[in-house]
Amino acid sequence: MRIEKLELIGFKSFGDKTVFNFHPGITCIVGPNGCGKSNVVDAFRWVLGEQSAKSLRGEKMEEVIFNGSTSKKPKGMAEVSLYISGINPSREPEQNGDNGEPESDIVTVTRRLYRSGDSEYILNKTPCRLKDIKDLFLDTGLEVKSFSILEQDRITEILNAKPQERRILIEEVAGVMKYNVRKKEALSKLESSRANLQRVNDIVAEVKKQINFLDRLAKKAERFKKLSSEINLIELKIAKRDYDILGQSYAGISSEYNMLKEQDAVKRTELSTIENETEKRRLELAEKEKALDEIQIKFQGLEREIAEIEKAIAVAKTEIENQKEYLSRLLQQKEEYADREANNLAKKQELEKTSETLISELENQREILREKSDIAKNIEDELAEKEELLEDRRKDVFKISEELSNLKNSYNKIISSIENLKHREENAGREAESLKRTLSDVDISIKDIQSSLLDKNNNLIILKDQKTNLLNELSENKNKFENLRESLSKLKEELASSISRAESLKELVLDSSTKELFSGDVKFQLIASLSDTFQVDSKYEKAVEGFLSEKVNSFILQTFDDINSAVSLIKAKGLARTGFIPANNTSLDDIKESPNGVIGKAIDFIKAGNQFSSIIKRIFHNVFIVQDLNSAFELIKAGHNLHYVTLEGDVIEPSGTVIAGEIKGVLKRKRELRELESEIEDKKLSIERIQKNILSLQQMIESKEAELKSIESSIVEREKEISLLKLTAENFKEDKERRSRKLAYVALEIEQITKEKEALNKLLFEKEQEIKAIDDKRSILEQNCGTIQEEISQKKSQLEEQRSEVTDIRLTLTSLKEKIDSISKEKESISKELGDIQQKKEFLAEEISSVQSRIIEKENEMLENEDKIKLKVSEADKFRFDISTRKDVIDNENQHLFSIEQYLKQLRSQTESLSQRLNELDVQRAEHKIKMENLAEHVRQNYGHNIEDVEVEPLTEDDEVRLAELKQKVQELGTVNLGTIEEYEELRTRYEFLTNQQNDLNKSIAELEEAISKINITTRKKLREAYEALKAKFSEVFVSLFGGGRAEIILTDENNILETGIDIIAQPPGKRLQNISLLSGGEKTLTALSLLFASFLLKPTPLCILDEADSALDEINTDKFASLLKEFSRDTQFIVVTHNRNTMSVADYIYGITMEEAGVSKVISMQLVEAQALT
Repeated sequence: MRIEKLELIGFKSFGDKTVFNFHPGITCIVGPNGCGKSNVVDAFRWVLGEQSAKSLRGEKMEEVIFNGSTSKKPKGMAEVSLYISGINPSREPEQNGDNGEPESDIVTVTRRLYRSGDSEYILNKTPCRLKDIKDLFLDTGLEVKSFSILEQDRITEILNAKPQERRILIEEVAGVMKYNVRKKEALSKLESSRANLQRVNDIVAEVKKQINFLDRLAKKAERFKKLSSEINLIELKIAKRDYDILGQSYAGISSEYNMLKEQDAVKRTELSTIENETEKRRLELAEKEKALDEIQIKFQGLEREIAEIEKAIAVAKTEIENQKEYLSRLLQQKEEYADREANNLAKKQELEKTSETLISELENQREILREKSDIAKNIEDELAEKEELLEDRRKDVFKISEELSNLKNSYNKIISSIENLKHREENAGREAESLKRTLSDVDISIKDIQSSLLDKNNNLIILKDQKTNLLNELSENKNKFENLRESLSKLKEELASSISRAESLKELVLDSSTKELFSGDVKFQLIASLSDTFQVDSKYEKAVEGFLSEKVNSFILQTFDDINSAVSLIKAKGLARTGFIPANNTSLDDIKESPNGVIGKAIDFIKAGNQFSSIIKRIFHNVFIVQDLNSAFELIKAGHNLHYVTLEGDVIEPSGTVIAGEIKGVLKRKRELRELESEIEDKKLSIERIQKNILSLQQMIESKEAELKSIESSIVEREKEISLLKLTAENFKEDKERRSRKLAYVALEIEQITKEKEALNKLLFEKEQEIKAIDDKRSILEQNCGTIQEEISQKKSQLEEQRSEVTDIRLTLTSLKEKIDSISKEKESISKELGDIQQKKEFLAEEISSVQSRIIEKENEMLENEDKIKLKVSEADKFRFDISTRKDVIDNENQHLFSIEQYLKQLRSQTESLSQRLNELDVQRAEHKIKMENLAEHVRQNYGHNIEDVEVEPLTEDDEVRLAELKQKVQELGTVNLGTIEEYEELRTRYEFLTNQQNDLNKSIAELEEAISKINITTRKKLREAYEALKAKFSEVFVSLFGGGRAEIILTDENNILETGIDIIAQPPGKRLQNISLLSGGEKTLTALSLLFASFLLKPTPLCILDEADSALDEINTDKFASLLKEFSRDTQFIVVTHNRNTMSVADYIYGITMEEAGVSKVISMQLVEAQALT
């Protein structure tokens, strides 16, 4: 199996489609920090099914989608495709990659993620599940959680992981990943089967109980069926009788209905004809309006075109001005380059003349140099003879001086040692004093910290108390808040109910006549409804309304002429009878006193406003309220023939006529309506008040929560401060112990220094005597050397003079050469500059020509646009005239339609009156029909007959007696469920089915347990073999990488190989055996790599991805790492992200990643030298 290609589209920093072609061996991915190298590794993880955004170095999975840059828009989707050869998606992968020939076909695995959160997995261009992808890579070493993908952090993770997490290493080597998956699936099925069996067992037990219970009920139901059959026959007779009576009544109602229906049809035909004509006119009008809209749209488009042309003209003018300004700058540069060319040509001629003069001077100085060199050679020969003689004398002096020097060195060393001892003694004394002062300061600091700790703890307790109090307040306020919300919700419900009730009452108090008169389409002044002009106590409502009777819904009009118009409207529209009262009628004389036996004058119990008081007095003129009819009769007998009305609403006229009956309750409804309206206003005020309280309480809660958050923050801060103080106190205590030990050591050192000083002073005196004797001998030899030295000095002086002259000449020669070289270089520079000037002049000539052409082009374009705009403006004027004409036609048509609508309104009113009566008849017909249908349906459902086809004997009195007896017997049976018979049979069938299910589940559980047992045996064997092999191979690779030492892996539970963890112990050369957490960074990396490569030796993985795994290694260990990579690359394909040149040196292929634009990675294929330069 081999990775052929990785393709990225919109993944992280790879905005455009990016393809990595991979070959056998080692492929390095290099580039500077932050360029997106690790995004390639993330792409491998992601396409293999990684579900953790954190593992991909992000917070949310959407962050893998390219987020755009300064020049590129964000992508809506991320896609990564992995092309693999040597793997067959139609079957499970081989246990070992070496078994059999690899498949020739390439398998493509693709994963997509959209910004909406939707994702797709695709296998060979076919949608699939994540599980299919994971199954494909089982035991190939390419699972997401395997260590074949190894970043720098995962190296530490291998070593710092829990023993249980490391067991994946031996699982990969053993090749048991597919067994683990199968075992997990089998365990899941086993658990599900056991749960299902438990449910089936429970159901079987319950069903068995139900069967036993239903056996008795089924027998009772059979007896019930026999009795019910006889009851049904008698009830069928009763139903047939009732059905025939209803049929006769239905025929009479239908006759009246059909007659009115014909009248209604005539009216509706006329209405429909006019409405159709009206609708036709409306459609024609709509067509005209649509045509007008289209013309207006064209007109607006024309105006936009004019604006765009005007804009183009303005842009062209601006561009012409810019081009002219640019042309002026180009002409100025052309003149500047011509001046520079002339200056450089003149300078070049001057330099050529100067060069010829300097070459002539150079030849003269060379001749003088040869003469002076010969003289200096003769003096050097004489000087050599004298120096040889002096050297012999000096050797003698040197021997004596060396001996003297050795003595003096010894002497000086002794003095130096004594000085050092004095210095050490002083330092030790100062250090002792410093330690004493420091120890005193440490004691003070410890006391201060302990005091601060006490203060901080007290402050923390206060803060926690404040937090508790705040939490209590918050809880109380939140409870109040919820109570207020509940009250608000309840009040809103009550308000809605009151409003609904008020609307219903309004509908009840307004009959069709009232609605018509209040419709606004009347030619008289309607002042008010009578029932709205006064109020009466609820006790006397019936009395007042009883007197008013039908007049309660009367209307007050301004004049008799208005009344005449209203009466005409009532008759014209066929409305119900309605009363009208003039507002300007004269008042009547009242009887001064009320007869004995009356409750009072009706007018005394009525409250009316000033506007309507005279009308009310006129209506209730000489009307008296009495307790009851008997009281009224007594008053009439006594000769008081007046209008009386009882509290129950019965009216007694002066003639003795009594009017009684049900009161409609209009006044009561009006009062209820007024009370409801008052109640609605009160509720609205209450809702407003509660809403204010809720807002205030919400603000208080938010304030308390903010205060609580602040206190919690302070508590955390105090706890941190306390922890820091405790840590500081511990540090001070440790420092005190350390300094105390140091003080004892310093005292011991001072004592040792004193003894050493006494011994050195004695040795110093002996050395002084030896030095004096040897120094005298050396003085004599030095005087002899002095004489010879004077002669040598004279010769050297002569030689120096000659050499100085030679040097001066050589310096002159060098200076001349440098001047000649400088002139030559300057000439070359001038020639080069002249060439550059010529090229720039040619470019300027071309650019000037181009700019002039562009100016002419823009001027022509501007003239064309000016001609266009004139044509467009003329066309726009024509459109304006057309629009105005069409609007006038549309307005005239609208006025005509309005007139037709007025006539239709009158016609609909007449149709509505007919419809109202038809509806009443229709309701009666429907009621009869429903009753008949219900009887028919009752007969059909209960007896299975069509009632019209039923032929039964006439119902007799004996039938009714027999029916009562049968019902009594059924009642004695008690509650009977006829479904128990069928239910009993169903339960028996279900019981047999469930018993079979029990047997199947038991068999399935046994098979699963056997399969799990076999998997455990196979897995246990493979894991044991893999552990032993990996243990030996790990030790071998570790020794190879470290050049010695030892390492091993240990099972945490030897007796449970299926669940045991793995511990790693390592001992690098020259160190004690220790836990891996105590190793250095480089040692940890090498240890982790040893374990990884050991697993490769046992089971070569087809691919290994290393992301800066070598970053913690020094140069020597990097070489070892690179050598191992080269060795393993024969069986494993390596993709290595690195900065290290040594690692790059073993790469077969190198990809460079750059980020020329911020946020966008670019891939380049390169050679090793280029890669090293890039990093």
